[in-house]
Amino acid sequence: MPSDIRLQLSGVTKRFGPVMVLDHVDFQVRAGQVHGLIGQNGAGKSTLVKTLAGLYPDHGGLITVDGKRATLGSPRQSRAEGIAVIHQEFSLVSEMTIADNLLLGHEPGGWRYSRRAVHNRAQALVKQVGIEIGESLDASVGTLSPAIRQRIEIVKALADDVKILVMDEPTARLSEAERQSLFHVVRDLADRGVGLVFISHFLEEVREVTDWLTVMRNGKAIASEPTKSLSVVRMAELMLGEKFKQTLDEEVASHHADDQQPVVLEADSVSCGPRLRDVTISLRAGEIMGVAGLVGSGRTRLCRVLSGAEKPTSGRLRLRGNQVTFTTPRKAIAHGVALIPEDRKHQGLSLSAPLTWNLCLMAMHRRLGRWGVVPRSAVRRLSTRLVEDLEISPGNIDANAATLSGGNQQKVVLGKTFAANPDVLIIDQPTAGVDIGTKAQIHRLLRERADAGAAVLVVSDDLEELYALGDRFHVLRQGRTVWQGTSADVTHEQLVQLISSGSSQEGA
Repeated sequence: MPSDIRLQLSGVTKRFGPVMVLDHVDFQVRAGQVHGLIGQNGAGKSTLVKTLAGLYPDHGGLITVDGKRATLGSPRQSRAEGIAVIHQEFSLVSEMTIADNLLLGHEPGGWRYSRRAVHNRAQALVKQVGIEIGESLDASVGTLSPAIRQRIEIVKALADDVKILVMDEPTARLSEAERQSLFHVVRDLADRGVGLVFISHFLEEVREVTDWLTVMRNGKAIASEPTKSLSVVRMAELMLGEKFKQTLDEEVASHHADDQQPVVLEADSVSCGPRLRDVTISLRAGEIMGVAGLVGSGRTRLCRVLSGAEKPTSGRLRLRGNQVTFTTPRKAIAHGVALIPEDRKHQGLSLSAPLTWNLCLMAMHRRLGRWGVVPRSAVRRLSTRLVEDLEISPGNIDANAATLSGGNQQKVVLGKTFAANPDVLIIDQPTAGVDIGTKAQIHRLLRERADAGAAVLVVSDDLEELYALGDRFHVLRQGRTVWQGTSADVTHEQLVQLISSGSSQEGA
């Protein structure tokens, strides 16, 4: 075996009952190489990552690190072998500070805990890694946005000297500037001889940052080639196979704002603390409003205020012209206003519950229940239909949500909300961490909701996604509106400028 091969997988398999999730996978990473790994949701990427992290010791096949057989029976053993993993889902302790999370298990001072020593060591680590977290290291992780938590995960994974660094969707919550900063770190680690596995659904960034690419489909590694030899279109073809043409056909057609459509939900000079100040926005039936801004600009706070998850400190909400107060999300849903939150794992799903209850939760009172009684047969019929309509895989309605891939979990959250048939649909980061095929499907579903008469508000870090979906745009910066108008009134370059340094004034 060549001495520069850091990681070698030979015939690796993993089963969940009768289902073969990893089917004799061969995969290798060389020292100093950034090896991309792509595939649809459910292709086996996350299972492969968890195997390398030591979470599936019952896997078949052979795994070696630097030519020696690796024993990956636990996360501790995996780290001892020199493998560090940044998981797609967060693994931080919400009740602890950023500094404590960064040094968890590696606290300075032995048995004697020193907050100052922990803070200083964490500060030095952040500087060494070169990724700005953007919050005080004494802040509690439970109060932070997913974007900030993702940055903490990256810094934490780089705390030790590693031979292999596996990054599963590391940029899903990062801005373009932060992504470029991360790419510099990735190249620096590769220059030091670290082998990196880079997993992302953003095919353009995979092409930018990786040297070699492996494509997975249905649990198998079906292609492994130099990245430069593959176009983005060819990557998509390999990922989707026969579904590729169908995915292209499902891309959303151009659409236009219509001032004749009635306003369904309106916020009038709404504020909510320092991160949302004096915002006025109107959502019209049959339209998709795209909300753009940097992390911390007030986008998520606006979604929560409109859906009853947070109470505005000033201003008014009007539903179909009548002033309304949503004291809870449940009351908002009762009035036909539903939120799909940014953090699907902690706020959108009950991971330990089966798909039946996850899919029908919002519809319990609005569609299924009478006099407090919900027929089990109605729950199973509705959940079966949603699984089929949304192509949720695997399609077992009795399976727990935790067993699904990230993209299929997102479909469950969408299905749960669609089941309530809301008049206003608010969705924060609709396609974060999903593959190109699922992304096109979600876009189609959102457009269908708007075409059926719903008012849809979409928050996304992906400006191309906002352009694909939005009839109108609303740009926030530091909690204030800096521009609003139709998608035809602003170019991509102008939108980037408004997001980063816009002035507080409205457009058309």
